[in-house]
Amino acid sequence: MLETLSLLSPLSKESQEQLAELITEYQYPKGHVLLNLWQIDREVHFIVKGSGRVYYLRNGQDITDYIAMDGQILGGVESLFTQTPSNKAMELTEDSIVQSLNYQAFLKLCKKYPDLETLRAEIAIFAFLECQKRIESIRFLSASERYQELEKKYPGISNRIALKHIASYLGTTQVSLSRIRSGIQ
Repeated sequence: MLETLSLLSPLSKESQEQLAELITEYQYPKGHVLLNLWQIDREVHFIVKGSGRVYYLRNGQDITDYIAMDGQILGGVESLFTQTPSNKAMELTEDSIVQSLNYQAFLKLCKKYPDLETLRAEIAIFAFLECQKRIESIRFLSASERYQELEKKYPGISNRIALKHIASYLGTTQVSLSRIRSGIQ
């Protein structure tokens, strides 16, 4: 996690040491819930190895909103930043090694270390840009093009994440996803 965060914004050795003290590492089984619906998100999670997803319910249907795999951050962004109950949940889609950082403790460090405050801004910008890319993908690309982009970003994703979650992430059905996959392969 520290390495990845340092790529977003350079950190002094002292800031890295202080931040490292706040990071805890866990091993969780597939299906472990990191955030329940209507719970306030209090931690930023980093998937060291494994995968997870953010999802919401619409008309009783489970819709995948975001996927994170090895070396990526996973968090309920709106709830985390506003400290309000989340209308989204997070679960691991594989046995995973996860590093977690308490966001409020991180904010306290940001007041003390300007480079951490810069990092916080970079995290917010990164989250915004990821959201923007997702919106543009839905608006401008076909389901087939979205699947191809997903496979580029996460090679072999369909061997690691349930197809029903991939289909909902792409905004299509499992039947359509099967057709898309058979046409590409």
